[in-house]
Amino acid sequence: MLFKKEVNKDCPTKPVGFTKTPILSNPTMELDVSTNCYVSVEHPCKPGVLGAREFFHKYGYMVIRGIWNPNEFKEEPPNERGQINYFGKVDKFNHEPLESQVNGSLARYNHPKFKYAHSQIRLKLQKILGEELYNTYYYDRFYFAGQRLYRHSDRDACEISLTYQVSSNTKKPWGICFETPEGEEKYVLLNDGDAVLYKGCERDHWREPLPSNLSLIDRVRKRKDNTFHHQVFFHYVLANGTRVHCANDR
Repeated sequence: MLFKKEVNKDCPTKPVGFTKTPILSNPTMELDVSTNCYVSVEHPCKPGVLGAREFFHKYGYMVIRGIWNPNEFKEEPPNERGQINYFGKVDKFNHEPLESQVNGSLARYNHPKFKYAHSQIRLKLQKILGEELYNTYYYDRFYFAGQRLYRHSDRDACEISLTYQVSSNTKKPWGICFETPEGEEKYVLLNDGDAVLYKGCERDHWREPLPSNLSLIDRVRKRKDNTFHHQVFFHYVLANGTRVHCANDR
């Protein structure tokens, strides 16, 4: 019996996810006193904040802890699915029943509750990177059991991106995966309140299917699957870069 091979619907020319043995990123965390955040550095870069900056520019990602309090964002997963686009106020939006990138998830574009954090986080990132940034846009997504983020790179408005974990009820941290310039496929594990900064336009990134919390007995008893993972994506461009025309997501 032949099984149909899964196709990357976002980027048909790219694989769905991992193509080789994945490598767990296990960085050293260094305190950045200018922001009171912890930033990651890995071999072969030197220890310290400057080493973390060097690693980010060379390999395209950096783990950051303590950049925002997740309790300000936490909420129960809404019943809605699809994509909600906000236009400045919580009562001004439209709702599309299908979320085009992760079918069955809920994504919210520019929800007002994240607006203040978008700019305040940018100020911290500027200190961490030593470069000026401009806001482009942000959105949050609730993933549910079995859903995956296909391997892809981003459009120009996502030159410098931060994916921030708000909350998750998974039994184990759910990895976010990157391909390095050398072709290694690595994954980062985050907890609530942790984030990873990455070069969205340059580095392929993806997530394998979200594992379910249901046990075999739960499945036999047909219990409802309440597994979820809530993430916010904050996007920026370099003020002196070639994508500056995407400031404010124009």
